[in-house]
Amino acid sequence: MQELFTSGQFAGQYKSEYKDYQTLFTKIPEIEHQSSLILISQEQCQEMLCLDEEFYPVKCLELEGVDNTEILKNQGLKDEESWSILIDLYEGNPVYLKNIASLIKNVFLGKVTEFLAEDSLIITEDMKCRFSELFHRLSPIEQQIVFELSKSNQPVLREDLRQGLELSSMDLINGLQSLNRRCLLKRMEGEKILFNLSPVFREYLRQKLQLTVNSQT
Repeated sequence: MQELFTSGQFAGQYKSEYKDYQTLFTKIPEIEHQSSLILISQEQCQEMLCLDEEFYPVKCLELEGVDNTEILKNQGLKDEESWSILIDLYEGNPVYLKNIASLIKNVFLGKVTEFLAEDSLIITEDMKCRFSELFHRLSPIEQQIVFELSKSNQPVLREDLRQGLELSSMDLINGLQSLNRRCLLKRMEGEKILFNLSPVFREYLRQKLQLTVNSQT
């Protein structure tokens, strides 16, 4: 569904040629019908988020990664005792794991322990391509925020983010909200909310930032 939205702006901004979908998604919970609609998207639909779940049967569910080693059984990998570590490293994402499994078979003869001995988070070219498409969907404000978050391995307070960025309070808050709607932020809630990125996306951003620095020098 994210293909309905404009790149380079905050999440959920419809392309002009797809404005009628906005009307459709608004009407669906307002009229009587016996249909069920499942929307799959990297960006959440604002029209659905605005509804009160107490009165409307609308649910927004975030897909989580797998935690079962069964996903690797058909990949021809060795060292089964290390599969759970590999799954954790790549957040249980089936697409990441498929790409990494192929790399391990071709470069490490299927030996997962040898791959893990590299002690680094490898980002395949296919993963880079996917992340590149995702990154270019972000608004300039969101790009600044994720680059700043990528500098730390630890969750960051909003106040600390503000100090490292030349953004107004409104831009920062709207940027964080948009990134959250794209399911790109990990939040830790306590006395204050801390923000973080997934380790795989963070590594992609670090490599991208390093390439930018190298090209400038």
